[in-house]
Amino acid sequence: MNKSNLTMPHSKIENRKSKMGNGLAHYFISRGWTHLLLLAGVGIFLFPFLWMLSTSLKTDEEVTNSKILPEIPTFRPTSPYVPDIALPQRLLDIPPNKWDALLPQLLTLAGRKIAATQSPTTQPATIASFENRKSKIGNPHSSSSARLLVSRTIAKLNRNLWLGPDASLLDSFQSFLTPEAIASALSDSLARLDLLKLQLRTLDASVFNLADSPQIARDFKIESGPGELISIDGTTRLAYHFNSASDPPVILSYSFRFPKTYRFKDLHKLILSILPDNSWHTIDATLDVEGQRWTTQRPTYLAMHRSTSILLQPPTFDDTTNRAKLWIPLRLDDRAQITPNPDPASATLRLILSPRSTAGAIYGKAERNYLRAFLSGPFWMYLLNSVILVALCVAGACFSASFVAYAFARLHWPGRSLAFVIILATMMLPAQVTMIPSFLIWRYVGWYNTLNPLWVPSWFGIAFFIFLMTQQMRTIPRELEEAAKIDGLNSIQTWFYIILPQVKPALAAIAILAFQGAWNDFMGPLVYIRDQSKFPLSLGLFSLRIDPNYIADWSMIMAGNMLMTVPVIIIFFLAQRYFIQGLTMSGMKG
Repeated sequence: MNKSNLTMPHSKIENRKSKMGNGLAHYFISRGWTHLLLLAGVGIFLFPFLWMLSTSLKTDEEVTNSKILPEIPTFRPTSPYVPDIALPQRLLDIPPNKWDALLPQLLTLAGRKIAATQSPTTQPATIASFENRKSKIGNPHSSSSARLLVSRTIAKLNRNLWLGPDASLLDSFQSFLTPEAIASALSDSLARLDLLKLQLRTLDASVFNLADSPQIARDFKIESGPGELISIDGTTRLAYHFNSASDPPVILSYSFRFPKTYRFKDLHKLILSILPDNSWHTIDATLDVEGQRWTTQRPTYLAMHRSTSILLQPPTFDDTTNRAKLWIPLRLDDRAQITPNPDPASATLRLILSPRSTAGAIYGKAERNYLRAFLSGPFWMYLLNSVILVALCVAGACFSASFVAYAFARLHWPGRSLAFVIILATMMLPAQVTMIPSFLIWRYVGWYNTLNPLWVPSWFGIAFFIFLMTQQMRTIPRELEEAAKIDGLNSIQTWFYIILPQVKPALAAIAILAFQGAWNDFMGPLVYIRDQSKFPLSLGLFSLRIDPNYIADWSMIMAGNMLMTVPVIIIFFLAQRYFIQGLTMSGMKG
């Protein structure tokens, strides 16, 4: 009896497992495979959007690598530093066994070449109080530069060498290890903040060199903060060490005189050329001149490892133009109290390097491309043009579709069926067929380079919307119209007071489709508009691609595309219930 009591729970467990397995099998056979296919379809359609979102959060350097997700920046306490460089990736046409056998030898050869050519000046320059870090940084620097050198050299090798003897491949590999290639790998595998040049540009387009890199090391002063200016190989390097993101900033000052007879009123911009260290710390600036202090309105993030320029510009004529605002605005700080300088030609520039925490660095990276997309042109003007177009197109589509569909669905008149067939037949004409005739008509009317050709056609009816609304109106009972006639309403009043309230779901579906079409329309503005002040957002963002200042800046372009896509997604999710209801009640349910 005791034995049976012990075995009963085990048998029940087995029965439950069996029933659970049978239930899962039945679910998968009956509905599970359908749900799996739907989830797969959702993933396929979501992937481009997620890829675009991921790319909009990357830097230009990250766009070229094979990683889908952007790198997450962290707090960087010290600069210079050696970034993490991954091992070289095997190319697809290289045999795996050959790759595994030769990769250690290639890294060893590259490391020996680097060690043989490396001089003390190629080691990272650090703050004097942190000199003991040199020995710790040196080996990682050599290792990282060897990995980078191997990755670059492998792409240059003849693929057939991987199928032949090892000695031939190694000899060919060594032939590519030139001093120039080694110097480039050493430079690119070390993250540092170099100050390259300071220039002054006047309003008459004259450019003056205020300080080159050696002069920066001599004339720039560290006012405060854990930093040191070091001259190395003719370049001025700013080395720093922060213990935490709450540490005081490093402040550099430089006093100069305006050249010749120029004064502050003639200043167009100050141009500071730097090589950032990808630390995502920020640089702000102040300019003391003529007893006033001008401060930057937004910080500059030290992003990527590419040479760049910080443009410091007071209010000028550029502020009133539609050009890309690539500069950092300088605004007068009325609260600052400084000692007036009797010499109006003298000025003092201060650079403020502030540390950023991990959270601050992540926010800065997420904000960077979207802010650049906003500043790349007159974004708000583009947005206003798009809103005007969308409002007119949605209003026209809803009005014309409901008005024309009322005549087809509720009124009896000769030729109604033939006219309806002709309207539906126009749906078979591709837009490319009517593009040139339409362009000639609008140009003859005098509406070229205006927004009119983009919204006026929607007020004359769109075939698909008319069909959709006609199917909806045919479901309305005739008794409602008969009661309206008894109450003394004419056809127009019946349409407005009786029919329209009954077709709100269909109107919502038409409004969403018209909004999406007008918001995303690119070909129409490209054909009819040439004045930048009339560009909608779709064409304005395309101008980023053809602007010489933004060649192949795909991360910023993807950020602009995200700004284009998000409103459509929001509108659809807010009104999806009405959209689906309008389609199903219009005879469109499949």
